[in-house]
Amino acid sequence: MNKSAKTSGLVIAIIVGVALYFLYTGGVLDNLFSSNPQPVDDLYPSDLTTTITLNTGDALATTAVGANVSYYVFDANGRYLKEGTTSSGTASFTVPTGGNNYKVLLYYDAGTTDYLPTEVTFSTDGADPTGRAVQTINVDLLKESAATISKVRDPVDLNSNLTSTAAGSTVPFDLLIKASTSNAALYKPFIRAMGNKTSIEKVNFPGLTEITCPDRLPTGATQKTTCFQIDKIIKSSDGIQTYSGNLKIDSANAPGSTEVMNFTIADTGIYKDADYKTKGYSAFKYGAENPVNDADIGAADSSTGELGFGS
Repeated sequence: MNKSAKTSGLVIAIIVGVALYFLYTGGVLDNLFSSNPQPVDDLYPSDLTTTITLNTGDALATTAVGANVSYYVFDANGRYLKEGTTSSGTASFTVPTGGNNYKVLLYYDAGTTDYLPTEVTFSTDGADPTGRAVQTINVDLLKESAATISKVRDPVDLNSNLTSTAAGSTVPFDLLIKASTSNAALYKPFIRAMGNKTSIEKVNFPGLTEITCPDRLPTGATQKTTCFQIDKIIKSSDGIQTYSGNLKIDSANAPGSTEVMNFTIADTGIYKDADYKTKGYSAFKYGAENPVNDADIGAADSSTGELGFGS
């Protein structure tokens, strides 16, 4: 073999050796000759984000309807990530992948067709890593309804006047309410009772929780108000709901025949603090009003229902 051939063979050997060195140090040979799978991260898109498709519908609609609502996305610690609004009942957004948990708060309270708050959670940590790059979340929301007082009545003679209101007695009555709008719902409504503070010692609804009445509902100088929470959603399909209460008449001052007890039904709504992007999920609160300006944050209050004291 001549000298030139030996030189060429040496050069080739050096090149092959260098190439093998870089393949080895780069881990390529490990992947070629190992039975271990590649890291899970290699199965995600290069930017390591998951695309979430959000589909929002009307839960009680008689036909399929897309609900246009606002959504707010938070991480597992409640930190605000992003927000948006669905259009024609759909939207999409991205979140980081790799075993993270998230919460989405959805509602709409800015138009003629409002939707009650709904929360959903999802995770980017699934059994099949290849399926985490794209996810679809389907959410049906309840359309908001105001309340109607069907009647306030004596449970015995079923009319709107109490027949027995002697001083010191406890008098039962019924309050009948329903959701006003078809295919819609009341969100955890509350009962507001207002009567003469001289003749009515106490109002009570056994089984309901007494709460602080909202500031936005004024009380007359001679009146006393008490509020009670109905801790459930009432759908229009639930029909008329009856809540039995009682009045404790003052021991010395029976109500006059022209006096009445007034009842109003209002729902619970949701509002957010102005600095919600900094506070995150904790800035979104439920109540009967926004305490900053006493604004009604839910559906309109019901018309007043009256319970008389004449025979």
